[in-house]
Amino acid sequence: MDIDIISYAEAQYAQLSEEQIQEVKAAQVKKNRLTAQMAEEVRKEKARLTENGTYLSPMSELVLQEIKDKYAAEIEWLREGLLFYLRYSSRASETQESSNPYLLDYSLDEMERFEIVKEYYLTTYTDPHERFEAFKKDEVAPQYLGELYLPTYDYFLSFI
Repeated sequence: MDIDIISYAEAQYAQLSEEQIQEVKAAQVKKNRLTAQMAEEVRKEKARLTENGTYLSPMSELVLQEIKDKYAAEIEWLREGLLFYLRYSSRASETQESSNPYLLDYSLDEMERFEIVKEYYLTTYTDPHERFEAFKKDEVAPQYLGELYLPTYDYFLSFI
């Protein structure tokens, strides 16, 4: 099964507990079901519009887009719920938290966490290779950054 409801790296999935993996899988199954329902509803609506002779009208585009938007909103709601769950259930161990050099505040959103981690690595390491290697070895960042881990990884990689 392809997991595309969230964008996590393989290393991040490996750090998830069994319960968290089950939540990700359940959310993905729901997303797949919603996507299939949307496709079927769009297909039926296209057939109805064609039968009525209104498929080529500007109104048909609006009707079809409304269906797609309805399902996109449901999928986004599902995705946000999963990210919320993962944010508060994926915490670093107390040992990792106490030895971590940057602020770990799980009440912050992902962008604020990204800024904290980015600022730490940019100010601590002047050599881009050393910065990237240090970031790769950071065991807390994948859990702490969530979906922004891969973009942060790419960001530091871009300096090399």
